[in-house]
This record gives sequence, structure tokens and C-alpha cells, in this order.
Amino acid sequence: MAKDMENKSKENINYYWYLLSFIDVLGQKEAFQGIENQPLTDNHPQLIEAHKQTAFFVETLRAGFKDFFDAYTVEKEFLVKVPSEKMDEFKAMLKSNLEHHRFSDSIQAYVCLHTDKYHSNAMNGVFGTLLACGGMLLLSLASKKAFRAGIEVGLGTELDNGEIYGPVLYKAYELESKVAEYPRIVVGRELINYLTTLANASAKIPEQTKEDFEWCKLMAMKCLKMIIRDLDGVPILDYLGKDFLQSINENSEQAKKFEEVLSQAFQFVESEYKKRKQVGDKKLALRYYLLLNYFKTKNPYSKNK
Repeated sequence: MAKDMENKSKENINYYWYLLSFIDVLGQKEAFQGIENQPLTDNHPQLIEAHKQTAFFVETLRAGFKDFFDAYTVEKEFLVKVPSEKMDEFKAMLKSNLEHHRFSDSIQAYVCLHTDKYHSNAMNGVFGTLLACGGMLLLSLASKKAFRAGIEVGLGTELDNGEIYGPVLYKAYELESKVAEYPRIVVGRELINYLTTLANASAKIPEQTKEDFEWCKLMAMKCLKMIIRDLDGVPILDYLGKDFLQSINENSEQAKKFEEVLSQAFQFVESEYKKRKQVGDKKLALRYYLLLNYFKTKNPYSKNK
């Protein structure tokens, strides 16, 4: 029996290159503080509220991530004029292979970079993941919640439960847990190398069509424009930058919500900084100060922007 399981596991292991975003929702532990010291009743308002702020919020965030990504991929088809004889090829190139998996307070969003025909499918997934991560961080902050994330490219394999396992997971997790520190989305070196290679490519991979090659190059350049160096030199997703916001505004449904979301997000960041500073929480006060500084530097809520 053990031998059969060993043979089966060996046969099913396939490692590919993945882009993986590891997202960790912050403040989950705080929501449950003191609840266990209270009597448990059928209608426990504090426990119900804590559940809404934790498990329910993570599930909502996961669903919102998918909705955000889907909105981008669906509407993009109508923004590009394509000759009728190229329409079938174009529709095939527009497909994306984003997947996501939730465990505890964290979310994995990943894209397999191995494709059967069009590499555009992977590149669309990469671009869509960056948009969804940045958009969902803003929506999260507007909902008075925060998360950190690390995004990286590396080797991995998909387990039966839908989770990605392997070097790419540990690299993305390390970026989130050890590098990010405050609510921001850290971009890994291998992802930047991947995008730079595609953006600077002068020759197609074997059997790649001209259209697929040019689309990948274009999308890679758009992704690179959304990445900047933070004050500490760490590469981050510039989700308040003009290139990111321009990509968001290409989707009319998302653009309608964005002005109000930006204002609410800024108000939350500012209030959290003031609150943490007032109670003497040096660690979180510094982190929200850094986030507030990013918002003020970009000033996306200004009408003069």
C-alpha cells in the first residue's frame, strides 16, 4: 500500500515556473482578543463581529480578488480593435490562467507560466494579478483592513488541494513576512528579471507567433512601469502611480468606484497612524507612517493630480 502511494506521488509531481502572490491579512489576532474570557452564548455579539472581521473578510477578499481580475479580463476584449480574420487568435491570446487558494488568514494567487500555445495567457495572468493585488489592497484599506503581500516567480507544483508548493511559495512568503513589514506589495527579483527579459526580447521563442510575441512584450513593459523602489530601496507595486491607475481606469466599472475608494483608504491610513501614535504603539505607528507617507507622496485623491 505504501509502495503504491509512493509510486503514485512520484508520477503526479510536475514542477513548472509560477508567479505567486502571497497575501497575509493583518490584524486578525487582535479581533479575537479577550473573547475567550467571556461566557459563550448562542448569540455572542463579540464573537460574531470577530468572525466578520476575520474569516468572513478573508473570504470576501478572495472573492473580490477574483471579481477584480475577471472584470479586467472580460472588458479588455472590447478595448482593442482586431481584424476579423485575427479575432479567433486574439480571443485565444486574451485567456488568462490565474488561480487562487485560501488558507487561514492568507491567500495564494498564482499563475502557471507554462503554456501550451500562447505565452500571452501567462502574461495576461501576471498583469491581471498585479492589478488585482493593488486594487484589492486599496479596497481593503477602504474597508478599514490591511494586508501585506509578496509576489515572486519560481518553481512550484500544484497540490491536490489547489495550493502551490515549492521554492516559489517560500520566496513569496519571505517577501511578505520578512521584507514587506508594513502594508505594501513587495515585488521579487525573479519577477523583475522575468518581465525585463520579455520587455527587452528581440527574438521570439520557437513557434511563437508575431502577435503573441508583441503582446507579451507590451504587457511586460506595462508591468514594469507599475513597479518602483520604495524609500528603503525595496521594489514594490506602485498601486497609486499613474501607470497603475491608468490601467485601472481602462476598465470603466472599476474606474467609477475608484475615486471614493482612494479617499476612504487614505482616511483609514491617516486615522490608524494617529491612533497607534496616540497609544504609544511605536511598531505599528511607524508602519502606518510609512504607508501614510506613500499616500501623501502620490496624492491620488487630489483633484489637481
